[in-house]
Amino acid sequence: MQNVLKDVDARMNAALEALSREFATVRTGRASAGLLDVVRVDYYGTPTPINQMSSVSTPDARTLAIQPW
Repeated sequence: MQNVLKDVDARMNAALEALSREFATVRTGRASAGLLDVVRVDYYGTPTPINQMSSVSTPDARTLAIQPW
């Protein structure tokens, strides 16, 4: 019984962490750089996250500024 409880606890914690990552991308009324964490760009044939090849900032509440390097 203890093994089952440990397994269920580990799976529940993983599910809660995944849910909190998903909720971090949802921001109503305000722009967040985290919204672009899931966006990937083809970089020499390799899908690369946009935040690894550019600077993402939020100059105001409704604007996302992306400046590629």
